Amino acid sequence: MGLYNSSGTCTPCTDSCAVCKDGTLTGCQQCSPGKILESLVVADDNAKCVDECAVGDDCAECGITIDGSRYCTRCKDSNIYPLNGVCIPNTQKDTYCTSKANGACTTCSGAAFLMNGGCYTTEHYPGSTICDKQAGGKCEKTKKEYGISDDGKLLECDPTCLGCTAPGPGHCTRCPSDKLLKRASGAATGSCIDPNACVDGYYADGDACLPCATPGCKACGHTSFCTECAGELFVSLDGRSCLGECSGDKVVGEVPGGVRRCWCERGFLPALDRSECVLPTECPPDMPLCAACDTSGKCLSCAASNHNIQTDQRTCAEGCGTRASSNQGVCMCELDAVLTKDICVSAKELAKKRTAAIAGGTVAGVIVIGSLVGFLCWWFLYRGKRIGASSSTVGLVQSKSM
Repeated sequence: MGLYNSSGTCTPCTDSCAVCKDGTLTGCQQCSPGKILESLVVADDNAKCVDECAVGDDCAECGITIDGSRYCTRCKDSNIYPLNGVCIPNTQKDTYCTSKANGACTTCSGAAFLMNGGCYTTEHYPGSTICDKQAGGKCEKTKKEYGISDDGKLLECDPTCLGCTAPGPGHCTRCPSDKLLKRASGAATGSCIDPNACVDGYYADGDACLPCATPGCKACGHTSFCTECAGELFVSLDGRSCLGECSGDKVVGEVPGGVRRCWCERGFLPALDRSECVLPTECPPDMPLCAACDTSGKCLSCAASNHNIQTDQRTCAEGCGTRASSNQGVCMCELDAVLTKDICVSAKELAKKRTAAIAGGTVAGVIVIGSLVGFLCWWFLYRGKRIGASSSTVGLVQSKSM
């Protein structure tokens, strides 16, 4: 039995009512398990709870359960359909269902959403407990612990999910704010986990726990580079693979801090692209924060151990800039970014700007060509008139002279 606010006092609702309207003893908004709201299209202030769906005079199938109560999914009368889970005679005239067959609705209007053969609204229970946003006859966003399949079937999500595509913990599409959605590579769904469980081959990215791009990688960041490999494998010099042993000129295997990695022999440093080991040289005077440079004047290592080589490859500082992460002391663009003018920018935003620039150039070209064509047309017309006028003048002079 629910409670309602009556002049500042918590007062019990009527029997079988789980939620009733404030200040109204009989205005039930949601019933207790085993009961449903009476057959009203809209629950008003006098709505009452009645027995849940049972196959009988009105309903042919009670195939959906919401909050412990059964609702109708197909009516006995083939000309009507379940509205908010109840078979009502006047549904053959309403505007909620746009296509029905065999006592069920197959397509709902924009004022409702399709679910298990019936049309439901987000304004009224039980649709209000399932769907948060409806559009085009479908539920665009479900509420906690529920999901609706593409063909309009209700899905009772795993208790850890806020949304799903099928029952079970591996089919979540949304998670609570204190959880991460752990997804396999290329998957749209996954499981909701604690942030501290996003380990061993996965990394946290916003509200998601995503797999590392490198096979055999145990730890990684927002870049495509691995920072620690599983088992006895070594992180390659460029951080893009996990190797059984290190190879290459001046490349050796080492285990700093228990992490196996391929590194350069003493006296050598990795090139900025990590493709080889090179002999470092002194840096130019305007690069005081860099301890060593390559022959082109790019920074190979920082003077301070807690600094990273920045994306301009000439300065050192703590951390990295926007859309960049550190890979063994070098700032690299993250997976969704590209390096442009020494800074990491969103690949999507860059593509949009380039498309806009091309479109703008095309429009400008059309305008220029159009202007040129217009000018040439005017010029030829003007020239034609001048020539015609000159011919007439010559003819007139000749006629007078005769």
